[in-house]
Amino acid sequence: MIDGATQRKMSASLPGGSSLQFGAPHAAAGRTYGLVQGPPSIEPAEVAQTLPDARWFEETIIALAIEPTPGDALPAIGAAFSGGAGLAGVLDCALQAESVVIEFQPSRTTPALVLNIVDVELRRFRGYRTVTLLNPLPTEILAHIAAGGLQASEIAPDRILETLLEQSGVE
Repeated sequence: MIDGATQRKMSASLPGGSSLQFGAPHAAAGRTYGLVQGPPSIEPAEVAQTLPDARWFEETIIALAIEPTPGDALPAIGAAFSGGAGLAGVLDCALQAESVVIEFQPSRTTPALVLNIVDVELRRFRGYRTVTLLNPLPTEILAHIAAGGLQASEIAPDRILETLLEQSGVE
């Protein structure tokens, strides 16, 4: 977990034109996720040098903390995403206190598929889940998820109001 002062220090250390957003803190996950964005002219290695202790991913990931009820379902959910039975695109699946943290690549595995697998395991226990998104996502990924979930292919980053307002400098 990274405190606010350290987050500000990390953000200030980035090369000009880059930004760093942090995900919502989630004590059970025991991790802090961030999203670094910048202009195409900045090399990823240049940014990585400013944050040497960070774990870097080659592409955008989604990190979910899933808290099942009953807690007895936790090992079954973890087993569904770990080892040889693991799903393509799942980078890590870790049991953390009363939750399971799943990191996956949305380019290879949809969030809906991950949650459907969790729900299949939960049915065995007559359970339910609470899901927390741990990392901020770029607008392109948000638009893709929304378009798939709403079955509305016309949803694109250039049609999201917040993005349009940001681009025009409105706060």
